Amino acid sequence: MSRQGRTGLRQAILQTSLEIGAELGEEGLTMRGIAARLKVSATALYQHFESKGALLREIRVYGVDLLMQEVIDPCRAEADPLRRLRCMGERYVDFARAQPWLYTVLMQAEQIDWSTMAPAEIEQSLGPLNTLRGWLREGAERGQIRVGLDPDVLSIGLWATLHGLCSMLISGRIDENHVAFPVANQREFIRDFLDGTIASISA
Repeated sequence: MSRQGRTGLRQAILQTSLEIGAELGEEGLTMRGIAARLKVSATALYQHFESKGALLREIRVYGVDLLMQEVIDPCRAEADPLRRLRCMGERYVDFARAQPWLYTVLMQAEQIDWSTMAPAEIEQSLGPLNTLRGWLREGAERGQIRVGLDPDVLSIGLWATLHGLCSMLISGRIDENHVAFPVANQREFIRDFLDGTIASISA
């Protein structure tokens, strides 16, 4: 198989894995199932990914890149750090709702063994969080963040806050028919939630 063909198969494996994961979840994602859908041998898959774990690791890398492209990068044009944060929050929620399985793999699946990762790989994985930290530091330097809040610690708190919201949305807990968390207008709820979160850290 040519180099272009090998690269093409690797991309096809990744894309098919995302499709199967979205349909069947992680338990339904098997190397045999991926091979069957692609109409290739299992051996061909193992030439690219030595195990399902290696494939999930590649999916995480893909997910981080997509998170940067769809959530972080579009917000960089905002001159005001707090507007960037608001933009990021809205896009982050949209990302989680549009791709719930990929979001689950990124944020809720088994922890990555960071000790096995190269420094460049770790830096890439932390790109979204480090960008958020940079925006918070800039906001603090401008006097826009409430005095006493550590931007580095705050970045973790904000991420946890967004994650909690997304987890409840994609699990169906925040819904007009839910007994405990009935919300008739989710878009309005999300908007008010994000506005309140930004207001809570603003000077």
